[in-house]
Formats: sequence, structure tokens, C-alpha cells
Amino acid sequence: MSNQKEPILVTTGKHSILWPTLLIAAVLLILIILKLGSAVAGPVLFFIFLAILVVPIYQGLRKRGVSSGVSLLIMLGGIILVIIGLNWLVFSSFSKLLSQLPQYDNGVQVNVQAVAEKLQTIQIPTEVIDTVREKLFEIMKAVAQGFVSNTVGLIAGSILAIIALAFIMLESESFARKLHRGLGDDSSLLHRMELFQQSLFGYVIARVKLNFLTGLGVFIMLLIFGVDYALLWGVLAFFLSFIPYIGLAVAAIPPLLLATAESGVGVAVILGIGYLLINEVIEQIVEPRVVGKEMTLSPTLTLFAVIFWTWILGALGAMLAGPLAALMILVLGAFDETRWIAILFSSEDSPLVTGVMPSDEDSSESDGDDKK
Repeated sequence: MSNQKEPILVTTGKHSILWPTLLIAAVLLILIILKLGSAVAGPVLFFIFLAILVVPIYQGLRKRGVSSGVSLLIMLGGIILVIIGLNWLVFSSFSKLLSQLPQYDNGVQVNVQAVAEKLQTIQIPTEVIDTVREKLFEIMKAVAQGFVSNTVGLIAGSILAIIALAFIMLESESFARKLHRGLGDDSSLLHRMELFQQSLFGYVIARVKLNFLTGLGVFIMLLIFGVDYALLWGVLAFFLSFIPYIGLAVAAIPPLLLATAESGVGVAVILGIGYLLINEVIEQIVEPRVVGKEMTLSPTLTLFAVIFWTWILGALGAMLAGPLAALMILVLGAFDETRWIAILFSSEDSPLVTGVMPSDEDSSESDGDDKK
């Protein structure tokens, strides 16, 4: 009798399962709305995340003693310069590229002819290669025409976004005070909102640094090999690297086609290896040291998030997959019943799960312990 195990009592505990159930139902409803209204939801979500990133920089200027008017001018001036520069680069480069596409197409066809003949020995018909080449150039042409023809619309949308961001920055301080007054300084919801903003800001700033290194590496590599529009492809690598795993691969297709047309298949293969090396160094060596300190996400979750949000919101969903995955971890970690899922796709000590952002002092102490 002494060896007999005590029965396990199953109780509902202090926390009811009602709230997680209602949360899941609300999330499913929101996803259905996002899918049906993806044309509007995508830009709106992108703008919300952009505001979350811009406001901390504005508030940082204010904390340094800069007046609200000067801070606003600095922020708006920087945003306008970036938008003008990007629009000029994209419009001028794609306009020239459109006029030269037939020449590049002929160059690719000539340079792969010898390779195609060799591939016949392993039963790959030249028609397949020609079809792939034609499809790739059709996609390049459609993308270039889309950017050129939609330049006016992009500028108009940018102006509206700038005006809205200006009002949000001016209202950010009073909005924060109202939240503290309405929810209370000890509010769990307020704490989670601040945590998500800090985590998202840290993640994207770290990602911007990594993407800048990626784009710079691509630009220098293409410049060395004399590939046309090297700056454009470097900027494209910077933006598409926000899409985990597949972004840089997609960004590599246009310059590799141009390299094949200009210098042959051999140079294109070398450049392809270069893209792979840049990606591996940034993602496997540099990223864990930079992004990991701000936000630890499971590669499985990240890949699933890219596929899922691309299906929901299209291309913008792929770029927002990382922040949206972090939001999911944050929500799951807020409830005892679902915290194990957050830990499964993140880590037990992740700030998104614990609700505590690591301070700089903690980070420096941990670095010192590692060195010891």
C-alpha cells in the first residue's frame, strides 16, 4: 500500500481557460477580417509598425533636450530625404532597365547556349531553359513597369504617411500620459504594450543594421564584377532581407541575370556563391549576436510566419512576418495556459515571455561572464 501513488487532482486552478478561448476566437476573427481586407490591412499594419519605430526616435530627441518643433523637423526631414532618394533611384534605374531589357535578354540567350547544349546530355531540353529565361525577364519587366507607372501613387501615399506620422509624433507624449492615467502605472496591459514596442524597436533596429551590411556587401561585390545598377540591387537586397530565408535569394535573381547577359554563366555562378556566403555570414554568425539579444524567435516559427502572413497579406505580410511573430509570442506569454507555447517557439528567458527587457547593465555583465 505504501508504494501506491497518490491520485492526481485535476482542478481549474486560479486561472480560467475562458480568457484564452475568447482570445483564440478573437484572433481567428481578426485573421478572417485581415484576409478579406488584405489590400487595406497590409498598408495599415505596415504604417502602424512604422509609427512604433519612428515615435521612440522622436521621443529620444525630446529627452536629449531638443524642442518638439526641432525634433519634428529633424524626423520629417530625414524621412523625406529617404523617400526622395529611394524614389529617384528606383524610377531612374528601372526606366533605364526597361529600355535595355531586350539587350539583356539576347545576352543571356547567347551566353547560356553552350551550357544548354551540354545540359542536353542529362536530358534537360533547351526549351525548358528558354521558358525559364523568358518567364524571369517577363517578371522583371512587370516589376519595373509597376514601379515606374506607380511612382506618382507612391509619392502621394508617402505624403499622406508623412503627415500622419507628424501628428502621431506630436501626440505621442500626451497619448502616453493618457494611457498611464487611464490604465494605471501598474497595469499589465500597459506593461505588455511598452514591452512589445521596445522589443519591436530593438529587433527592427538590429535587423536594419544586419540588412545594411548585407546590402553593402552585395553592392561592393556587384560593383567589383561590373554588374549594371549595382546600387539598385544593393538597396533591393537591403529591403528584401527583412523577409527571412527567402528574401535575399529573390533579390539575387535580377543581378544574376544581368551578370549572365554581360559576363557569362561563370561570373553569374561566382556571384551566386558570393550571395550565399554573404547570407550565411550575416544570418549564421552576425545575427545571433545582434538580434538574439533583443528578440529570440524559433526558426520554425519564423518560417511558418513568413508563409502564413504572405498568404494573409501578400508581400507586405512577408516583410512584417518577424514583428507579427513576436506579437504572437507576446500574447501567448501573457497567459499561464498558453505560456508553454510561447516558450516552445522562443525561449524561457526571452523578454517576450518573461515580460522583462534585459538592461544594458545585464547585457554587459553577461558579456563579461562569457569572457571569463
